[in-house]
Amino acid sequence: PGQMLEGWSVSGILTLQGGLPWYPLDNVTDDFLGTGENKDNYASTNPGIVQPWNYTGPAYAFTANSTPIPCYGKLAGCTPMASAAASIQAACTAAATSPYGGPTTQNGKLALASLANSACYDQNGGILTPPAYGTIGNEARNMFRSQPYYNVDLSISKLWRFNERFSAQFRAEFFNLFNRADFSTPAPNSASADPSGGSTAGFGYAQSTPDTANPVLGSGGPRHIQFGLKLTF
Repeated sequence: PGQMLEGWSVSGILTLQGGLPWYPLDNVTDDFLGTGENKDNYASTNPGIVQPWNYTGPAYAFTANSTPIPCYGKLAGCTPMASAAASIQAACTAAATSPYGGPTTQNGKLALASLANSACYDQNGGILTPPAYGTIGNEARNMFRSQPYYNVDLSISKLWRFNERFSAQFRAEFFNLFNRADFSTPAPNSASADPSGGSTAGFGYAQSTPDTANPVLGSGGPRHIQFGLKLTF
């Protein structure tokens, strides 16, 4: 009975990581630049032309998580611009034309035409709009972050000694102890990173955890519990 108070050990691993970078990448046949080179089949062997959009606001505004970024316009799943609040319409118009000197310039008018045929993403003070026809957007590579990764693994073990030669160790191990859902990063050259697909295509938010593709090497799965018994002699 005295062994009930001895032979216990507790160990764990705490992982706190910032989110991985991501950025929008338009790789469909919008061809804002007007060169005719953009292709709707991006691949390393047939890259076509990828086109950045324009972004204004703090980078943290578009931190990716499991919630879609609100969009307004003609793209799939977006709220029609005419149905959006007047403040949102004004903000989208200003963001779309400000890189070109306002709505009265030639490029400003082309920016409004581009916006009318596409959409505006507006979240937490950040606004993403398509570039004016004939221009390239100003957004930078890896300018946004995905959701941080937090994880706790815990192990509890108890050692029983029968005599000097024989002992037994019982272990209970918990992986992702708090059952936190850690979502993956919007992948480059996919629908989750392509603003031209709208919210229906999954732009700007993760729809799975990293372990779905590789449950052995991935992270982000649900809580797992395993027990073990080791006999030593």
